[in-house]
Amino acid sequence: MQERLFPQVLKVVAGLDYCGRCQPAREVGGDYYDFLELPGKRLGIALGDVSGKGLGAALMMAGLQAALRAQASIAGDNLAELMRSVNHLVYELSSDNRYATFFYAQYDPPSRQLSYVNAGHNPPAVFRKSDSEWQVMRLEVGGAVVGLLPQSSYVQGSFTLQAGDLLLAFTDGISEAMNPQDEEWGEEKLIEITKTCEGLSAVDSVSRIMAGAHSFAEGASQHDDMTVVVLHVLSSAAAHQS
Repeated sequence: MQERLFPQVLKVVAGLDYCGRCQPAREVGGDYYDFLELPGKRLGIALGDVSGKGLGAALMMAGLQAALRAQASIAGDNLAELMRSVNHLVYELSSDNRYATFFYAQYDPPSRQLSYVNAGHNPPAVFRKSDSEWQVMRLEVGGAVVGLLPQSSYVQGSFTLQAGDLLLAFTDGISEAMNPQDEEWGEEKLIEITKTCEGLSAVDSVSRIMAGAHSFAEGASQHDDMTVVVLHVLSSAAAHQS
């Protein structure tokens, strides 16, 4: 049932190849990702990680999704206000001391403009290759986690993507994957394997990143939900071919 809360069919977005995947640590989990079809042919991109595990986290995750979907289509371009409203709704729905780190963005295909708010989440990374060198830029602007306080204020960030850019968003279940020696995979290894996804589809990129985390874990039990979202900004030629 929880799997049905994740996107089942991805809308075609001009010049963009994108994909997400969640692998819960238990039968139900507290990670959340979503893609929203918005007015003006924009795409909403959401990723969250609810504190705790099990049924309580899953219920809050469902409440977070409902709050976002109720607000996103009417929020327009004011994502800071959207996040303020989502925070208040999630606070009203959640139990004491339960919260979620959350990242929400809206992508405008014609301008390649990404507007976003990062509510205490692991900063997503934009990978850009120039003269065979990779730049990695993090999306950090935002505010506090959602659901912990009744009122929180947020700041909206903006980033202009370019053809060839790759955006990686993830939960800490990926970066903190543990091997039998209790060593963490870490963000450095996550970044390095993402650089090898150049030329791959978004689906294959997500698979490679997930496989990298599992290979490092060497069969150790998964201790946290693992979620990855990848967006590839296509060149004009690639977009035309697709």
